[in-house]
Amino acid sequence: MKIVFYLFLSYYLIQSDSFIEKITDDFNSNSNFLVLNIKSNNYNGQAIVENDDLFTYYQITENKNIKEYKLLVQEILTKKNYLEINEKSIEKWGFIKVKESQKIKSNFKKGLKRFIEIYFNDDLIEKGNTNEEERAFIIKILFENKISCYIDDETGLLILNK
Repeated sequence: MKIVFYLFLSYYLIQSDSFIEKITDDFNSNSNFLVLNIKSNNYNGQAIVENDDLFTYYQITENKNIKEYKLLVQEILTKKNYLEINEKSIEKWGFIKVKESQKIKSNFKKGLKRFIEIYFNDDLIEKGNTNEEERAFIIKILFENKISCYIDDETGLLILNK
C-alpha cells in the first residue's frame, strides 16, 4: 500500500505547480507563507500561515510525515480546496485571518511592479508601513501572483524571495 502511495505522490509532484512545490519545500523556522481557504468552528475564509507552522499542525493533529503533508497541502493549494480545522482558535496554530483592505487593493490596481515598490525597498524588504491586517492582505496578493515571502527572524519584516 505504501508503494502505491509513494508512486501516486511522485506522479502528483511531477504534475504540480512549481511555485507550490517551492513554497511547500520550505521548512525553515521562518518559512514561506501559504494562503489557504479555512473552515473552522469560528471562521470561514482565507488565512495565511507559514509552511512550517502548517506542517507542525498536521504532524501533531494527524501524525503526517513530510511526504504525506506535501501531497495533501499541494493538492489543497492546487485545487483551492478548504482546509478544515477542528479548533476554536486557528491563531493557536499560527494562522492569521485575511481581511480585505481597500487601501491595499487600490495600490495593487496600479500594477504589480508599482505595488511592490510601494511596500518593499530595493532589497525586497518590507518598508514597515503596514499593520498586521494589511500585511496579511499583501501576502495574499503576492501569493496569488506567485511571489513567495517570509518574515525575517531578526527584523520581523516581510521579505520577498528573489
